[in-house]
Amino acid sequence: MIWWFRVRAAPAVLASLLVVLATATLVRTSEVPVPSVVGGLTSGLPLRFLAPLLPVLLLLYGQARADRAMERVAARGVRWFDPSFAIGMVAIAGAVSVVVPDGVAVTRNIAGYLGFALLARWLSTYRLAMALVSFLPFAVTSSGGHANPALWGWPLHDGSSAPALAVATALFLLGLATYLRPPLRNDTEETDA
Repeated sequence: MIWWFRVRAAPAVLASLLVVLATATLVRTSEVPVPSVVGGLTSGLPLRFLAPLLPVLLLLYGQARADRAMERVAARGVRWFDPSFAIGMVAIAGAVSVVVPDGVAVTRNIAGYLGFALLARWLSTYRLAMALVSFLPFAVTSSGGHANPALWGWPLHDGSSAPALAVATALFLLGLATYLRPPLRNDTEETDA
């Protein structure tokens, strides 16, 4: 189990989760300017909605480092460690969201980004999944999702938005379901990751 934590970079993931929650608390009004494609020169992507990418990307990085062939034949089954770690990460963020301003939106974005990343990982490779999930908030912001967030702009909705929570929850559950299915690609494609 200790090796699993080391390979998965679990301390870094948990530390980044605390950094994200601290960022959401301390820099509530900071925005990253993003060029707009549908009007105006730029739109602002709130930093508190961009920061949840950090633990998600570190979690994917840790999963990419794992040797799946060795884990399949390990004496102790570790198949459920990855989904349990993902659920635990979202649960910790949810528990702390009570004291973090707009913590519900931050937790929602962690769950949604993680679900999107796990789906992309299942359909393609870890590297492409990391790139796609990193691009998602910028694509939503530059497509006009910030001015009047539609359902597809769920990362930019405020914390009280039930439709955004439903989309993020659905993405997270679909991402977790990918652990039950074998990947659509061969695991040996990314031996140098």
